[in-house]
Amino acid sequence: MTPHRPYAGFLLCLTSAFLAACGNDANRPLQLTAQDSSAIERIRSAYVAAWLADDTSAVLASMDSAALLLPPGRLPVKGHDAIRAFWWPTDGSRTTITDFQWSVEEMVGTHQLAFTRGLSTVAWQYQKDTVQAEQTSRTVSLTIFARGADGSWRIIRQMWGPPLPN
Repeated sequence: MTPHRPYAGFLLCLTSAFLAACGNDANRPLQLTAQDSSAIERIRSAYVAAWLADDTSAVLASMDSAALLLPPGRLPVKGHDAIRAFWWPTDGSRTTITDFQWSVEEMVGTHQLAFTRGLSTVAWQYQKDTVQAEQTSRTVSLTIFARGADGSWRIIRQMWGPPLPN
């Protein structure tokens, strides 16, 4: 372990867990390739663009059908149906994302499984009946991506913390 990366041992364990979960064999790279990193970046960009375009189907398409959200202070939300109900409730409310910035501080993984850690800043407008509000939130995010049977990467886990102070 190097002094400037005190978490390197943890990352080695996490990568080992990734390898075990993915059934790694000698024919697969042990680290993300440049192609994998680019593909993950494309799915991240598509996810952000889908939110900004108010495209529910495209947001969900960037996520595995069994994806799991881990919102702060709430129980996990699993699968497209539950995620749709969580983010797009049918109670007459309407939330529109007006700005979404998602920076990546770290990307680690294998040819099958990877995670990103970074900061997300999301601004939105909310409306229900006569209530209207605008808000911006900046949070730490952790997102896990997996390569599907079709070879494409999708979000399988997404976790974000409570809002950070300004």
